[in-house]
Amino acid sequence: MVSSPADDDPADTSTDGSVAALSEEELYAIVRVAAEDAVLGALGTLMLVGIGIVLIATGASALLTSVTPVSVLVSVVLIGFGVYLITSSLGVIPPAREWL
Repeated sequence: MVSSPADDDPADTSTDGSVAALSEEELYAIVRVAAEDAVLGALGTLMLVGIGIVLIATGASALLTSVTPVSVLVSVVLIGFGVYLITSSLGVIPPAREWL
């Protein structure tokens, strides 16, 4: 992974912070890290939504075939966690780490 130019020398304050003051290599490193973060964020979101869909489908199929109260409870918990996972990964509700 390419380190950002800001991490290279924290004592270097000779630039005024504008993009024009950055060299071509520094600008490339910044854009590369930003693009990598964006792609990994999108893939992570898609993965969490996929896991949530699988949990909802598993809970729904178990709910339709369940006969005991314990299996109904497990099915409802699976569906609830799947819905939470999808909504929190899409930013509809805040993630649990922000609740605490």
